Amino acid sequence: MDFKWEPGGVALGPGGLPKMVDGLEEALQNVALRLALPRGRLPYEAGLGSGLKDLEPSEENSSQRAWALANETVMGCPGVRVVQGEYDSETGAWVFLVETPLGTGTVSAPGKEETDGTI
Repeated sequence: MDFKWEPGGVALGPGGLPKMVDGLEEALQNVALRLALPRGRLPYEAGLGSGLKDLEPSEENSSQRAWALANETVMGCPGVRVVQGEYDSETGAWVFLVETPLGTGTVSAPGKEETDGTI
């Protein structure tokens, strides 16, 4: 069992206490956190994270590269594998279908930030 994470930190329940997750939801949350963290950001665990932030969604074979990067990222999670990945241009995120020993689900991770050229 683990705390439930959402953008900005720990999700809180009605009483102000942290919400908890377990089972498939916890497994998918752990995968999503690994995918969202840019590789090399944690000094004490430089190999943790993914290279998805550097992947240009418009480049040739980007979905296959994202799939490969995602599978590389989850290598430390026993029994977990990414079976499909695609870029959602509306949300600016990569969406992955993930198989775990507890079941299958989808997770998303931020893609490369697009800029319009203005400062």
